[in-house]
Amino acid sequence: MKLENNNYIGIFLGFLGYVIFVFLDSIIKKYLVNYYPVIEINFFICIFSLIPISLALHFISGWKVLINNKIHIQLLRGILGLICAAIIINSFKNHAFSEIYPILFSAPLIITAFSYFLLKEKVGPRRLLAVLVGFIGVLIVSRPGTIHFTFSLFLLFLGAIILAVNVILIRKYASNLSSIAFAFYGFLVGLIISAIITTQFYVPLKHNDIYIFILCGIIAGTGGLCISAASKMLESSLFAPLQYFQLIAGFVFGYLFFGDVPDYYEVTGSLVISISGLFIIYRDYQTGIKSFTSKIRGSSDIINRGQ
Repeated sequence: MKLENNNYIGIFLGFLGYVIFVFLDSIIKKYLVNYYPVIEINFFICIFSLIPISLALHFISGWKVLINNKIHIQLLRGILGLICAAIIINSFKNHAFSEIYPILFSAPLIITAFSYFLLKEKVGPRRLLAVLVGFIGVLIVSRPGTIHFTFSLFLLFLGAIILAVNVILIRKYASNLSSIAFAFYGFLVGLIISAIITTQFYVPLKHNDIYIFILCGIIAGTGGLCISAASKMLESSLFAPLQYFQLIAGFVFGYLFFGDVPDYYEVTGSLVISISGLFIIYRDYQTGIKSFTSKIRGSSDIINRGQ
């Protein structure tokens, strides 16, 4: 009964975490991205995200989890995470969530491909076919070669690759380290680098926008903690499919906040990507292969955008 209760709690935390991140994106898109440089937005979010993460370190895991011999990996992930976050936030200026999220959700497909070449994991013909089909879904959403396809949309492909690389780094070099430590170092590195760059492009805050930034930072840190907790409580077969709540929530929030209605291409492409990703998760579970969303916390790093 206790295990069943933990599953319910884990599912709730995972769902809550994904919805929180879509809510965060909605606030940034509606109130911040058109008024402040992307790197300045990252700077303030990194500052205030350390509030819930520091509280979690103090009261839950203890500060000792920050002591490890993989600082160079943490630094690299922080740099990559900052780049990825900037790419995603920049895309909010010109594109709806129904365009952005499906491309980002190609990251699991990229991870599967990278796992074969970098981690020497076995990738059977069915999983390989699912990867290829998933990328067809990405092409359906993005429609390269048309006026719909912009440079910021192209950069999202780079963002998805960065998300995949960050998870590969964890699996290859630091799978036994604390997910809270990963979040702390990621946001800390992002804070330092964005602070340096922001001094050159700083735009004074308007009215009460500082409170919006505080809210965004706390939301970012809290969402990451929810997803990290869910990844620890649930088996990968239960946790992995939960990430697709973010795709659904993106459609819902896009409509509620911005009146965006996904067109035929976005719905079709999203379904193709989701089905391909879920099939890969199913095959991982069926064959006993360690999934990209296994309990080593790889999944939380996908959703935390590399942080």
